[in-house]
Order: sequence, then C-alpha cells, then structure tokens
Amino acid sequence: MIVFIGLAVLVVGLTSVVTCAVHVAAAVRMRSAAPLLHPWVFVQAAVVALFCAGLAFLSGHMTGFDPTDPSSLCNGRVSRMFRDPSVPESRLVTRSVVPVSVVCEEYPGDPDATEQVPGWVNPVVFAGGGLGLGAAGLAPFAGALRRRLCRPGQGAA
Repeated sequence: MIVFIGLAVLVVGLTSVVTCAVHVAAAVRMRSAAPLLHPWVFVQAAVVALFCAGLAFLSGHMTGFDPTDPSSLCNGRVSRMFRDPSVPESRLVTRSVVPVSVVCEEYPGDPDATEQVPGWVNPVVFAGGGLGLGAAGLAPFAGALRRRLCRPGQGAA
C-alpha cells in the first residue's frame, strides 16, 4: 500500500514539474505573465515546492540506513551481519525530525559527534515548505493579479 501511495505522490510531483515548465515556457514565448497568473498554476507551483521539500526531508531521514556500507551507520543499531568491527558498538543515534538531524556519538554530549545529514537538506526543506505555502496562499488572488497586471493587449486570455 505504501508503494502505491509513494508512486502516486511521485507521479503528481513530476507531472506538476512538467506542467509548471510548460507554463513558464509559454510565458517566455508570449513575453507576458498571463500564462502564469492562473490559480491552478499557483497550486502546481505549491505542489512542486512541497514535493522538493518532501524529497529533501526523506533523503535526510534516510541518511545512515545503508546496509551495504556499515561504516556510514552508527553500529549500535545494526544487525550482526552488517556490523563493522572497526567502529565501536557503543555509538548512540540522536535523531531530530525538525530540523532534520542524525548524529552519531560515543556518549551523550560527545564533542567528536558526527552529523550524518548533508548541510543542504534543512535549507531545502524550509525553503520548499515556505515557497509551497506561499504559492498556495496566493492561488485565490491569481485572478485579481491577472486583471491588474495583464492589460488586454498583452496576451491575456
């Protein structure tokens, strides 16, 4: 069931990316903002931004779950088959949902603790979430923006 939900989210996200690109290309070709000032374009832009934020969030939370490379994991939680003898087993895993963080440490408060999540994940999550909410909030006002910004001679349909 989760596979079907993930596949549906992937299809909706990628479809929104393609349709937003088509609307941007039409606006550039017409040299007008009219194709971009429809409520549905704002909704699709919100879906694209939230899709990117969701992918970054998932990639951050999946950090440290690579059974093919045991040295990248904190070995305290790994099965015996994948355990790396060169890494001490006493490592703790400290996880945070927001901001996304996976820290491996020998003991609580270890100054040599290593952050496993790449530095780009949290800015993409917060920027994508903010852009998505902003675009969704502007969708009801797209008609007023279109009437105000696009004069009849500028390609408004």
